[in-house]
Amino acid sequence: MISALDAVAYGNDSSPLRAANGTAGDGGGGGGVATPSNDTTGVIQFLDDDLSFPGYIRTTCMVVCVIILGVGVVGNMMVPIVILKSKDMRNSTNIFLMNLSIADLMVLLICTPTVFVEVNSRPETWVLGEELCKAVPFVELTVAHASVLTILAISFERYYAICEPLRAGYVCTKTRAMIICLLAWGLAALFTSPITMISEYTHMDYIDGTVVPVCLTKANTFWPIAFFVAIISVFFVVPLFVLVVLYTVIAVHLMADPGTSCTDSACNQRARRQVVLMLATVVLSFFVCLLPFRVFTMWIILVPEHMFLSLGFKYYYIILYASRIMVYLNSAVNPILYNLMSSKFRRGFCKLCR
Repeated sequence: MISALDAVAYGNDSSPLRAANGTAGDGGGGGGVATPSNDTTGVIQFLDDDLSFPGYIRTTCMVVCVIILGVGVVGNMMVPIVILKSKDMRNSTNIFLMNLSIADLMVLLICTPTVFVEVNSRPETWVLGEELCKAVPFVELTVAHASVLTILAISFERYYAICEPLRAGYVCTKTRAMIICLLAWGLAALFTSPITMISEYTHMDYIDGTVVPVCLTKANTFWPIAFFVAIISVFFVVPLFVLVVLYTVIAVHLMADPGTSCTDSACNQRARRQVVLMLATVVLSFFVCLLPFRVFTMWIILVPEHMFLSLGFKYYYIILYASRIMVYLNSAVNPILYNLMSSKFRRGFCKLCR
């Protein structure tokens, strides 16, 4: 579920990108990480001076992404099939989970493949054209924001089902769930749309004298910085706080009133606890996987330039791709969590595999 801030240029005399006037410029290599404006001189040495990614970074990224892509695509395609094939699984909670699977498939099929292109291209260059320069960060951010809103909807639905069961019949309906999913996508796209204006596709002089295409996502003026800070606050920090409170209330309610359910049966209660535990694990996985990228993005935007430059080429790209792969990993793990923590999903997956 990503977001996409993944292009940073160092903008100094050691960077492979140089502005036309001979001074350093801002460059990018992947459509998304907020790029500070660096006009001072830093010390960034490229390994072996060959202007290419170190072999271990390239190989590791490609192998891990192939595994994530294979497992994630198969798993997320199976989730809606399992839900639609079983009548007793066609409920509001699983409609939200289907929405998450669609979001995860979009990340895996549109965004993850860009890593293969980036690590096999020269650092800080963008060879996928202007349309994808704007589309990739837009898709990653939109999907991440829609996923957050969907997770909030799932969690509130569980809150009503467990803590306010008398209202749950009215609130937790399949029609309402589908409307909320559509609203989540609409709001996510609306709030993400400024990234298409912030992302810039252009050509710059490379250190070897060639002119190369780059994708810049600059955060060197007030409005771009405000945009990144706002979306991280609104779609990460605030939802995290709300969800911690919500699941704490649900957990306290389940422990204090273990008999509360429509039938007051122990079996029904165990099933509800299983669902809550599964959803809480999905929520935890989502925020743990997205946290490194969000922190790295904020660090790039807010820290003094000399601290940013002190990372150097190698460590910058190790942190960048490790945090991005964590985002993509989140899109692959949800079907695994459903299997591990839900007996209904497990039976459905087993039937499908026969």
